[in-house]
Amino acid sequence: MQIQPFHRGTAYNQRRIGVFLLCLAFFGIDLAPLRADVVIAPHRAAYTLELKRMGRDSTVSDASGAMVYTWGETCDGWTVEQQFLLNVVQANGNPVSLTAVSSTWESKDGKRLRFNIKRERNGSEVEKIRGEGRLESVGGAGEAQFELPVVKRIKLPAGTVFPTMHTLRLMARAQDGARTDRQIVFDGSEVEPPGPVSAFILPLKTPAEKNEALTPPLGPDKVRNIHLAFFGIDTRSAEPEFEMSIELQDNGVAPSLILDYGEYAVRANLVRIEALEKPDC
Repeated sequence: MQIQPFHRGTAYNQRRIGVFLLCLAFFGIDLAPLRADVVIAPHRAAYTLELKRMGRDSTVSDASGAMVYTWGETCDGWTVEQQFLLNVVQANGNPVSLTAVSSTWESKDGKRLRFNIKRERNGSEVEKIRGEGRLESVGGAGEAQFELPVVKRIKLPAGTVFPTMHTLRLMARAQDGARTDRQIVFDGSEVEPPGPVSAFILPLKTPAEKNEALTPPLGPDKVRNIHLAFFGIDTRSAEPEFEMSIELQDNGVAPSLILDYGEYAVRANLVRIEALEKPDC
């Protein structure tokens, strides 16, 4: 699973949603070549969403939904499609339906990203984002060109990575025994410069519970618990904007994850998965 926020926004406004557990110290970005043994299994996975935690002063009384995530591979790039539906019940009993649909293509050299995102609230479109990001070189600076919601160019600082490259480098560091990671990630989900994503990585372990949806060749395998904290561009803030905790196999499949919105958190549980063909290049 490509690690990125699936749905940015608070309970009701669908902007940034906040990120993962820990406010870690800043670590240098590892731009060394990827390990050859980071092998991703292209797949399509379906998840159910259920309320995991509710804060004491939360304005949400319940939350549930579903998500379909597809990580595909072409000869020259990676494709990711996400469909996200979250039904929230406010404390006053009013229901709110939030949906997000996104599709991206990222070149395997990590220097190009095309993105197309649509968000709706109660069936009405609230935002559509489309554009492309380009880096001059791996580890270099670049630029993002937005077509929607406005025509705008923004600078991408040196060291920026796109979502799939972020995930692959994070997995490589995990397999090398690293316990922390920090990268500047641009995913196109907002018309603003990218912010840092900090990670805390736990060692491989056997899952506590067997997931009946996972069968060979996609699993079940050992998993790493990875805690992610997504920060905004305001470096003065020590608090992450969104937190996500993910159980991740070394083939890129995630049996479960937790999306932390601050006042409440939602758990995603894998219920169906199918392998996709690798390209014959």
